[in-house]
Amino acid sequence: MSELVNVQHLLKEQSRIIEMLVAENLPLSKILERLTETIAVVFPDVRATITEYNEKLHSLENPIGPRFPRAYLDSMDGLSVGPKAGSCGTSAYINDLVIVEDAMVDPIWEDYRDIVETYNIKGCWSIPIVSATGHLFGTLAFYPDECRAPSQEEVQVFNQFSHLAAMIIDKKRSEEALRLANRVIENSPAVIIRWKAEKGWPIDYVSNNINQFGYTPGLFLKEKIDFSLIVHPKDLARVEGEVDEYLEGGLDKFKQEYRIITADGKIRWIDDRTTVTRNELGEILYIEGVLIDITERKEAEQQVFYLANNDPLTGIPNRRYFKKKLEKELTKSGHTGDHLAILYIDCDNFKQINDDLGHDTGDEFLQHLSKRLRNCLREDDIIARIGGDEFNVLLTGVEKEKDVLKVAERLIRASSEPWEIKGNVYHVTISIGVAIAPMDGTSVDDLIRKADRALYQAKASGKNQLMWYIPKMSI
Repeated sequence: MSELVNVQHLLKEQSRIIEMLVAENLPLSKILERLTETIAVVFPDVRATITEYNEKLHSLENPIGPRFPRAYLDSMDGLSVGPKAGSCGTSAYINDLVIVEDAMVDPIWEDYRDIVETYNIKGCWSIPIVSATGHLFGTLAFYPDECRAPSQEEVQVFNQFSHLAAMIIDKKRSEEALRLANRVIENSPAVIIRWKAEKGWPIDYVSNNINQFGYTPGLFLKEKIDFSLIVHPKDLARVEGEVDEYLEGGLDKFKQEYRIITADGKIRWIDDRTTVTRNELGEILYIEGVLIDITERKEAEQQVFYLANNDPLTGIPNRRYFKKKLEKELTKSGHTGDHLAILYIDCDNFKQINDDLGHDTGDEFLQHLSKRLRNCLREDDIIARIGGDEFNVLLTGVEKEKDVLKVAERLIRASSEPWEIKGNVYHVTISIGVAIAPMDGTSVDDLIRKADRALYQAKASGKNQLMWYIPKMSI
């Protein structure tokens, strides 16, 4: 009858422990403490302790045993694991049950006789607590009130308690690891998102730190807002095309950079490191992305690019950018057969403004002139300030001579309009030299030199006009 009562107590207490286990806010030590008390309910003549294995130090630490004096538990803390390290240290060492009927005479307790005597230790039966994957968590020890060996039934129950302890520790540590991982995620700038492999990229998980963009997880999870809806419209088609290409090619890891629209309408640049998870048949289960805000980096890159490729005074492209663009267009025209026109422009009487009003006013004039010239061109045409009052223009898709003449006439007419500066009116004209690719050349420097030579002839022939390069002009 007493054995039946004990079994009922065991089942009842195990249920309570499992209920406690569900309460995530209860610390592991409290649950394990309750487990040792349960053992006392099932076996009134047996006390129990639980120790934690420290893999790095190869020792047992943080003993739990409410029915033992604190001093005894402190003496066990840091117990080295080994072949003669008491019941617990030896059990952890051999990874098996160790039964000591009389600790005062058993050789594995030889180094701990003073502890045995001080705390009236009789026997000690210790069993390792091992996870389902074979990882040693610690030991569970049973101390009978008299020197004896456990019965076969008791050993079976001890094994049940060991498995229960392993389940408790495994679950609580997994929960703690998950909470720690979540804290790391939430406190990091990286947003974790998991998409379904469906049109629009519906989201089934997003970390809370999506709030840095003004959104909440509930917006995507409860209100079913697809991720594609916050991708910048000018980037969406490109991003979708890249993703389709990666997935069709079987690529499971890739990186993208694109813009998103925040909840308050601002634009942020995103670095998206994507991982695709597939089943054993190769079918996509889900897609995960790690999103990092790189707006500051992109703005810095854009600033560096701007400074490297634009004239600081006028804001239009500089010589470096012009030559790179011309090189690219020459390569393109080599395949298409299209003609290009290179215009070399110089102000005819800019020196008078500098002499009369100084360089600051001269700079202001150049800023206004560059805007006038830019407004005379098509969107795809390029104008660059080469230096001083000289400019280069690149016209693409030239089919007839009159295409160039129309543009040149607009440039000459716009520049010849009077300038009123500080109460004075100035009339400034420009001269233009033109070289045509591929007839006049196919290299960047050669074409610019020939356009410059045509400009020289235009100025020598009376200024305020256009002059075409012809082969007889010396270079």
